[in-house]
Amino acid sequence: MQTTIVRNSLLSPEGVQKLLKLPRNDLVYVSLLEILTKFEDIKKFASEIHTEIHLIKPILKILGFTYESKPKYFDNHIKGPDAALFLDESVRDRTSSLWGTPEYYANTLGVLLLKRFGRKLDEGISGFFLEFENGIPLYQLFYFLKNTKTPWGILTNGKHWVLMKKPISHETRIFWIDLEEAVQTNDREALHLFCNIFSLEGLSKTLGQLFENERGSMITRLQEKRASLRSSTSGFRKKTDIYPRIIGGLSDIFRNDVFTSTREYLAERDVWIQERKLPPDRLDDFNIAGISTFLLSKKGGTPAIDLENVFLKARPDDRTKDSLLSLKILDMTPGFGNLSIELIECLAYLSFILPYREKNTFTAQWEDEKSLKRYILENILYGIERSHISFDILHHALKNRYDYDSGNFKFGNPLIGMSLADIARHARKKDQTGLFAKGRQEVLNDIREMYREYFSLSDKIKENLMIKEELSQTLNTYCNRLKDILDLITATYFIKTIDDRKIQESLSMLDCETTAWNSLVSRDYFMQAKSLAKQAGFFHL
Repeated sequence: MQTTIVRNSLLSPEGVQKLLKLPRNDLVYVSLLEILTKFEDIKKFASEIHTEIHLIKPILKILGFTYESKPKYFDNHIKGPDAALFLDESVRDRTSSLWGTPEYYANTLGVLLLKRFGRKLDEGISGFFLEFENGIPLYQLFYFLKNTKTPWGILTNGKHWVLMKKPISHETRIFWIDLEEAVQTNDREALHLFCNIFSLEGLSKTLGQLFENERGSMITRLQEKRASLRSSTSGFRKKTDIYPRIIGGLSDIFRNDVFTSTREYLAERDVWIQERKLPPDRLDDFNIAGISTFLLSKKGGTPAIDLENVFLKARPDDRTKDSLLSLKILDMTPGFGNLSIELIECLAYLSFILPYREKNTFTAQWEDEKSLKRYILENILYGIERSHISFDILHHALKNRYDYDSGNFKFGNPLIGMSLADIARHARKKDQTGLFAKGRQEVLNDIREMYREYFSLSDKIKENLMIKEELSQTLNTYCNRLKDILDLITATYFIKTIDDRKIQESLSMLDCETTAWNSLVSRDYFMQAKSLAKQAGFFHL
């Protein structure tokens, strides 16, 4: 069943197990097999209409739905869904008079969005220009659910079936199954889940009861856990006293390897924590940031922010995909990742609804849900976190959700550090340089010009790529040296033996050979400054 369940952010592991224990209906499995076997002969050349007539509609009947094809959407600029799903015939008859209005969708159980057989459901397709129906199908369905009162949405290309719950904010809560593979491999567990999740009974009753029961039991468990954690850490002030108690209290939720930086911090201070030998309880990893916030945050949650309004007002004269995805965002207090995740999800959704600056543009990386979110993590979002526990959980949450651990979220204290402007202030001081040596300000200007050149070069030209690679190595060297100097400047506020003369000397050696620089940073005062920077978490801009 592992390969047939493509993605699941809707159901917890316990919820899946409960569904598997429900009574099975072998007649439904046989009917599904017959439909898919008949469709096998035409699937290679099947259009969207062929898929709808010969595959989707027969399956909807097996699942028990009453449906209405091609309902009109109340926004004339957007093509409506392919089908509206109802509880029964009486509801459909009563609702038909509301055709083309928001009230029509408020009376539906769900909507169905259909794509041709085999089309990728998490990627857009290029055309003369990107219309709504050419965008990422997952976000097409997300748009319908977000802007209507219908509680469920189904997206399918015949082979893959995706169930999406109406979003509360911008998170895509989905259950994605490869139905064709489940039938071909006779995966009865996957077929059983499909029938219990995608059926009329599933959407109208089973899933609602499952969520409510899980919510009640989860709240009780987490309230007890939070009370236990607060009791065990009450009265302590030092991290070396608090961290071991938190890790021990969370050992039934998190694996031993989650708290890497926290354990390193404690080990440096000769504090050791016994590792739990039993595996942690199965928990909904998709919600790990929210669960951690509830357990460890004093407020137990994060304040609601209208991110759409914030982003759309940021550049009112240039509301385009290009403008949005050129932003740089620094999260000064990412905590356990709640806001960071919401930022990623909101940016991804807004990039879908916003047009390109030029109509004939198509950027493949931005039209693939997975690569789009990775792009946001790599190029837009940055963070600095001062708590080791929060830092470890943040990276764990991002890795679980996006299968990618961004290096842009670093450990440090956002309240202690310097900016490049502080270096410029020191560099402007007049001092006699060597006969052939560059002045300090001249070196900084050269670095600035290198950055301009680096970002002006295209990745699509082979010769430019070679130049960029060389520049990247040089710039990385300068960046590391500038960071060392910023650490030294910041350390002057804590260590009296570091004076302005030492700062001037380090600036004068900014473009020296590697051996000379290594000799400089190995001096006692520089080592002391670097040690303090690591301990206090200096953060520089």
